[in-house]
Amino acid sequence: MRFMKTIGIGALTLAATQCGRTQDVEPNKPSPVATNEGPKPAATAPPARANAPATAMRMPVDGLPMIGTDRALVTIVEFTDYQCPYCARTQETISALRETYKDDLRVAVAAHPLPMHDRARPAALAAIAAAEQGKLEAMHARLFAGQKTLDDAGILRAATDAGLDLVKFDAARRSASVAASLDRAEALGKTAGVTGTPTFFVNGRRVVGAQPLEKFRTIVDEEIAKARALVASGVRREDVYAKILETASALAAPAAQGESCGGGDDGDCHGAPSNAAEPARDEKPVDVRIDGAPLRGFARAPVTVVVFIDFECPFCAKVQTTLRDLEQAYAGKVRVAFKHRPLPMHSNARLASKAAMAAHLQGKFWEYHDAIFAHQGALDRASLERYARDVGLDAARFTRDLDGTELDLRMAADEADAKTLGVEGTPTTFVNGRRVVGAQPLAGFKAAVEKALAEVR
Repeated sequence: MRFMKTIGIGALTLAATQCGRTQDVEPNKPSPVATNEGPKPAATAPPARANAPATAMRMPVDGLPMIGTDRALVTIVEFTDYQCPYCARTQETISALRETYKDDLRVAVAAHPLPMHDRARPAALAAIAAAEQGKLEAMHARLFAGQKTLDDAGILRAATDAGLDLVKFDAARRSASVAASLDRAEALGKTAGVTGTPTFFVNGRRVVGAQPLEKFRTIVDEEIAKARALVASGVRREDVYAKILETASALAAPAAQGESCGGGDDGDCHGAPSNAAEPARDEKPVDVRIDGAPLRGFARAPVTVVVFIDFECPFCAKVQTTLRDLEQAYAGKVRVAFKHRPLPMHSNARLASKAAMAAHLQGKFWEYHDAIFAHQGALDRASLERYARDVGLDAARFTRDLDGTELDLRMAADEADAKTLGVEGTPTTFVNGRRVVGAQPLAGFKAAVEKALAEVR
């Protein structure tokens, strides 16, 4: 196979998932890729995730902070991250459900802070501490309302607005008992195979992502009908959930998923590693443009790895080591092309991409690329200018290019390519066009390279 300006590919999607894609997985129903605006057309929708088990799962709620009464007929266990924008989106949906069903519905909050969100864990501890004062609902709402200011001062403001005793609150959120409660919630999520937020269990039925209100209503109505039948048979309302768990299946994780950050305006956040690298399905050939993209490796290498990256995505940082190992394992046979996919959830990613392109204009993209990933937590303008000096760039030219419009046009071209290819999350990689989604293990990339080499021999 010969590579020119584009790569003709037969894309292969590994068993991995992305943020930025919502999918409901009701038992005994197909699982379309959906957004708040409804399902995407099949021709353009990204690969769907594996379905949830066909029966309700045995999801315990002991020890989880609860909003609502124990006489509720439906229990929603919500695995959430206070920095996840899609979790914030679902709060309006959950509030509407509670308004509609009142005491027939309760919500157990299972905090599931993801490693990509540095303030999610402190916020989760704050929510659990608020629950000890009976103020979970108020604190839960205020943490999401102040999602962009979850530093310590922001959390204390939320606690004040929620009417908490601040002395007791501060002691509780730093206590071993509250930390242990969060650890138990995270362990429960791991057992249940919760790799992204938001993830819900409605009387044990898994629903993944920021689904529309009607999706939830359909499931809740079905579960209320079942619960009322149990009550009619003599089961006390406060025993309904326990009775449902008696016939539910043991918790089981869905198919393994790659670590990735998500994009677009709908979806969820994913932060769990994948243990699988088997192909899910083959797609029709597409073209990936690499003209103008930074390249690393032997120019005539038979395998080209095109990677779409967000500089603020922690999993993009992680995959860099994997790609270096891949290049070393296939010296002279693999080259890497870099394309930009800054996500709206990361406020500094776009400027970092422009800065890297400015470095590329001076022939030092990879040096600057490494500097950014080495300091991923500091991607403000002043820091980016410092990295430019550190790698020996002409500072005046760097500033001029960074402030100009040419790089915006180049950025738009990469983003248009990402949209055409259905690249909604990062990292997304194409190995001779075979799609690898997320920070997959080295073995997954090797399998894609071996397949590519077999095809070009």
